[in-house]
Amino acid sequence: MTIEIKRRLLYEEVVAQLYHIIDQEEVKLGEPFPSERDLVERWNISRNVLREAFHVLEDRGLVISKQGKGRFLRALPAENEISKQESLSKNLERYSLLEIYETRQCLESKAVELIAKNATEEDLKELEVFYQQMCKMFRESNSTSGEFKMHQLYAEKSKNRFLAQMITTAFTTTYEFMSSSFRDVLTQHTISDSLLDHGEILRALRARDSDKAKAIMVAHMQHTIDMLQSGF
Repeated sequence: MTIEIKRRLLYEEVVAQLYHIIDQEEVKLGEPFPSERDLVERWNISRNVLREAFHVLEDRGLVISKQGKGRFLRALPAENEISKQESLSKNLERYSLLEIYETRQCLESKAVELIAKNATEEDLKELEVFYQQMCKMFRESNSTSGEFKMHQLYAEKSKNRFLAQMITTAFTTTYEFMSSSFRDVLTQHTISDSLLDHGEILRALRARDSDKAKAIMVAHMQHTIDMLQSGF
């Protein structure tokens, strides 16, 4: 157990070092990182630890691996200007998170469409029961903590295994950003707004109105997308 904890702390330290060389612009947008050999020797670490750290940045969308060419810092589309108010790494994280939310918007609107068309009475009741539990959680915590569980339930009740897997993958990366530098953006929905949106989605599902359920989910996700775009 002790060895496992130390290894975890070591790769997290290397992640921090990779962020440092990004923010010091030792690596430019779209350009390659120093070779594995150079970084292993510079930081006196194993290749496995370095690769684990790079894997974290790849999952977050900051690093792109090219077979036979190495690892590259991602580039941003030409229309996206770098905000001088934030570090380079946070600019890249912001754009990666924006891509995740745009993807989630497509996937989750499809999920509620499938629920409206295919859900059983038991499925709808389960969604409604959790919504009531969520209302209680929001009031007791005075926050929207726990809303992700509602989104996960939509994914599950879509009854499309591959769609649910893709949504879960997007959730995993969203959680990482939420626990670090973007919690302020990802908690911008007010309690009343969140409850109103999900309440309307559930009423649309109960009415089997797939178009309305989709439209409300798109608007719900757009709120966060707009917040992320405002940072550029």
